[in-house]
Amino acid sequence: MLCGCGKMGQALLRGWIKHLSDIGINAITIIEPNLAEMADLPDHPLITYWDSPDKADSQQNPDMIVLASKPQDMAEAIAGVKPLAGAQTAWLSIAAGISINWLSEHLNGHQQVIRTMPNTPSALGMGVTAMAYHAMLTAQNQTLAFDLMASVGEVVEVGENLMDAVTAVSGSGPAYIFLMQEAMEAAAIKMGLSEDVARKLSVSTIRGAGELMRVSQEKPAQLRQNVSSRGGTTLAALEVMMTNGRMADMMEEAMLAARNRSKELGQ
Repeated sequence: MLCGCGKMGQALLRGWIKHLSDIGINAITIIEPNLAEMADLPDHPLITYWDSPDKADSQQNPDMIVLASKPQDMAEAIAGVKPLAGAQTAWLSIAAGISINWLSEHLNGHQQVIRTMPNTPSALGMGVTAMAYHAMLTAQNQTLAFDLMASVGEVVEVGENLMDAVTAVSGSGPAYIFLMQEAMEAAAIKMGLSEDVARKLSVSTIRGAGELMRVSQEKPAQLRQNVSSRGGTTLAALEVMMTNGRMADMMEEAMLAARNRSKELGQ
């Protein structure tokens, strides 16, 4: 069961659809209050959509309920779907800031709780999810949670105390890259390139650089230096971004803001 089908919920759903048989899913029930306002939702014979938990089969007893509601809506979302859960149902949250203890308390002390932070490339099977577990989570539910998230990308296990930092790195991270592409494209257009060419050049460059970092044995700093000939064009650009730690300081400040906001959401 998926509770909440906004941007992140849809990203996960589109990724899961490609691997239903691999992870042993025989049905997915979606609970989304704003269902009528949503377009282009995935259509699949194993998926059922409802705009209210009251309309779903009260005997569902799902193996897992994935909580994809916004942090500020989480208490209401849990209260709505809790009657559909069974004693052994595991609960997996993707909400920033919401702690395992908070979830357990709102589930009447239930211990089968997993906290995760995925990201939107999960829709393409290229996501990455950080995961932390309740200390009493069963091995069976741990495997179920891992397999579910691994079907849409990589999974890393971290201590829950690091989940806010994870949110700042990979949870919010795609938006940093999108912003960089926007800036590159806009600058290219100002220099005379057409919108189409500017977009293709910037998007393909980011995609290729990301793949090169993934497969290379060299560190990103070395890959950067490999492109930076003394007195060349790349170094001229990098000097603008790196003078007095300009780029590094801005990124650190931005990520600290994301981490701190994640902490605030959990209070």
